[in-house]
Amino acid sequence: MSYKEEFRLKNFLLDYNWPQHFVQLQCGSIKGYLGWRVLSCLYHVVWIIITGAYSWQFAGPDPNQQVKWFIYLTDWAYFILTMATLLDCVVVAYVFIARKDIVEGKMTTMTWYLKADWVMFEMSNAANFMITILFWSLIYKGDYPTNAVIIETHALNSVYVILNLFFTRVPVRIYHVFHSMLFALVYVLFSVVYYASGGKNYHDQPYIYPVVDWGGNPEWAAFYSLMALFIGLPVCHLICYAVYVVRLVIYRKCLISKSSSRSEHERDFENIHISAVTSYSNKS
Repeated sequence: MSYKEEFRLKNFLLDYNWPQHFVQLQCGSIKGYLGWRVLSCLYHVVWIIITGAYSWQFAGPDPNQQVKWFIYLTDWAYFILTMATLLDCVVVAYVFIARKDIVEGKMTTMTWYLKADWVMFEMSNAANFMITILFWSLIYKGDYPTNAVIIETHALNSVYVILNLFFTRVPVRIYHVFHSMLFALVYVLFSVVYYASGGKNYHDQPYIYPVVDWGGNPEWAAFYSLMALFIGLPVCHLICYAVYVVRLVIYRKCLISKSSSRSEHERDFENIHISAVTSYSNKS
């Protein structure tokens, strides 16, 4: 797709002419994609259970403190990431078993569950990039040691996002940034309501994060929230889009290189394939 076509208003929607790309690795493998989805799902489900268990240890014996896991943006983002991997796994397994028409490329319209999968994919990508950036730039001051849970939820989460963007064939649309912005807006509203209702963090302080203290520094809390919503998230989404573009460029170069090393008959066949990829990019 050209940059001009990327900004057409239709790309706000969840329409896509090649739904089979949502159940394939970039190289075209479907079985490999299913394996990737199963492994990533199991990995994140195990880790989200670990984060909950660690949360209870951190909070101590007070049951009122233990449920504070649900107030943190990190845990919201990692929960969304886990749900995205779970939905990915269920969708690709269902398509692989029951929707051969999608697998074989006979469908040209998106089903509702592929659209839902796409929303979760793009929402979780940008949200977790933002978590990594915000935590290491604003929250973590080096005043306490890191541990496996902190590394997983604030660093390896973004590593997974990058790998997933490279391995899969799922497209990224610039206009779909509003999905992530809605997620962030819901969290900002939640933080305001939580403060107004007397909610406190693990340390019994009247805010969730020091930089978002609606009682002590409402102006700075609003400033940081707006910056994250209208600058941070769009930048993170653009990073995801850039990774997607790099993936397509590498794939095309690999196809061309592979074509040039074959016989004339094989190159003719490969050129048809490359033309199809180019056509897809120009139309998608």
